[in-house]
Amino acid sequence: MIRGKETLEPTEGVAPGIGYYLAGMEEVRAQLRDAVKDLPDDVAHARLMPETHTIAGLILHCGEAEWWWIQCVVNGRPIDDELKATTFWDVLDDGNEPEGMSATECIAEIDGITAKTRDLLSAFTDSDLDRYFLKERSNGVKIEKSLRWILHHLIDHEAQHKGQILMLKRLLSSSG
Repeated sequence: MIRGKETLEPTEGVAPGIGYYLAGMEEVRAQLRDAVKDLPDDVAHARLMPETHTIAGLILHCGEAEWWWIQCVVNGRPIDDELKATTFWDVLDDGNEPEGMSATECIAEIDGITAKTRDLLSAFTDSDLDRYFLKERSNGVKIEKSLRWILHHLIDHEAQHKGQILMLKRLLSSSG
């Protein structure tokens, strides 16, 4: 018995191959959006243990990773004071998770980052998927990754944190 066919259509406005990666990113984002849509603020900012991250912080971290890979690595934008002042930058490393943002506001923040990703990638072709981008990290280590690898990594990264967020949501909601 077939319960329904599903497929993934490429995101419009970009090359088809890139569009499939962006559609995969949006599928994971939609699942994350659904997971936190009614999340109370106290749960979004609660810590299961002192050393764990909050759900709000993890959401913003997903945006930080997307910004870094797409805007800094692919687009070559420097990490400047303007970037460091954003709500999503270094939320996990520095513990500067904004307390006043709801989970829904955090999602809106990272959706804005994804819109910039889509805008930038609209100028790329599918042959750019195999183009390599070189970046030197702050620790001096140089990395060289293809756009295909970067987009796959972003899907995987957000999916892993979505699972972490779902686990935290369950544990924090039941521990009250």
